[in-house]
Amino acid sequence: MRKSRIRYLVILFLAFVYILFDGGFLPYTLFYITLFLPVVSFIYLIIVYNTFTFSERLDKREYRKGEILDYTLKIHNVTPLNIPYFTVYMHMEGQMLISGMKTEHLVLKPFSHREFHFSVPILYRGRYKIGISYIEIRDFLNLFKLKYAMGETKFIRVFPRILTLEEQNIPFIRISENEYLSRKKDMGHSEIDNIRDYMYGDSLKKIHWKLSSKYNKFMTKETHSSSEKEFWIIINFEEILGEAEYVLRIEDRTIEVLVSLARVFLSAGIVLKICFFRKEQMTLVYPDINAFNQLYELFAFIPFDQKESFNDVMDYFIASMPECQSVMVFSPVVDESCLDSIVKMHGNGHDISLFYCDVSDQMKCEVEKALAEELSELGIRVFKMFENMKEFDDMPDTKAV
Repeated sequence: MRKSRIRYLVILFLAFVYILFDGGFLPYTLFYITLFLPVVSFIYLIIVYNTFTFSERLDKREYRKGEILDYTLKIHNVTPLNIPYFTVYMHMEGQMLISGMKTEHLVLKPFSHREFHFSVPILYRGRYKIGISYIEIRDFLNLFKLKYAMGETKFIRVFPRILTLEEQNIPFIRISENEYLSRKKDMGHSEIDNIRDYMYGDSLKKIHWKLSSKYNKFMTKETHSSSEKEFWIIINFEEILGEAEYVLRIEDRTIEVLVSLARVFLSAGIVLKICFFRKEQMTLVYPDINAFNQLYELFAFIPFDQKESFNDVMDYFIASMPECQSVMVFSPVVDESCLDSIVKMHGNGHDISLFYCDVSDQMKCEVEKALAEELSELGIRVFKMFENMKEFDDMPDTKAV
């Protein structure tokens, strides 16, 4: 557009010079045509801007990862005017999600229409803007432009898959053998096992009111029955560095395995206490399968954008967690400091299982050796979420949320 404006000003200047040297009918005619042509071009732009039509069709707004997204865009020029500069800008999120969806520079002939249709599988979970961001139209001289802003932004939500895991298919879980359950189940149900600070999600029935009044803060009782049939899950939401596709892939895998295992545990009557950091340390309690939809909705779209070190988060939960718990740690990427925290937690008497996708490049060989040999020797279960879950990737996702 800048070059077009410069060319126009040069032509206008030459037309003016022409009438200075030759003041006849033709020079003045050319000068006034050049002078008023932008006005005509702008009127043309206003007419086109107010008469073109378009339509978008999206089959639905909620998907499960792997489902087919069907999107259609139709643009109509209902005037007898040619539109040489018509640009459709698509949302960047949609361009990342749908291969082939890009900014389109079009030339619309009189009474013509253009149609674009996309039918592709959705590869990543999350919330996405889809379709047209805005439309830009320019006049035939390419001197002016008008932007058509969309009245409504189309959003879609892509939920993670729920892998068709069953208890008998997961030898490292062994719910039927109570491998992860509290080791204190044979002790009395009314005896207090531990007193700790109140955490979000604790039942009010478990508050020790006398001690709470004494220390001027809520204190929670841990009885033997309250720690029976519980799993603690700690999730690393620390920001992951790397190429976008790689980051999305391991983030999705972590969430898929988490929610799939959570469904199995809750179906078996096991209480889940899920710990993570979102501006502050949080512990959410999910008591049974009726709470699964709430868990699924929350973790389906939660971002991996934590700035705080996961080691600091782990230190907090190590200090606040009752002894001898069954703990599952989900970390997309592990490094040496992460393993140190896990070993420290194991030293406090907890039964630890580590779920990870990849190893940090820093001291990679040493960390891989520790994962393969040293942790298993300590009794810490190690589970790589890509290799060990490959058999479930091609299974149809038939579970209703």
